[in-house]
Amino acid sequence: MEKFKKELKTLINRHSIENYVDMPDFLLADLICVFIVASGVSIKRNLDWHGCDSVCHPKEEHKLSG
Repeated sequence: MEKFKKELKTLINRHSIENYVDMPDFLLADLICVFIVASGVSIKRNLDWHGCDSVCHPKEEHKLSG
């Protein structure tokens, strides 16, 4: 994630995205990375609740037999 965060900071800076939210590029990159990590946990819990490995791939025990 550190390599991604560094590249994201550079990209944010290159396009002056920090000016839209009045936040330094490194803080904005950190915020986005924290969001990705935090939302991943919730997304995984939701998929588990629905019995899926991913949205398109149900777990074996939940597949309809043919």
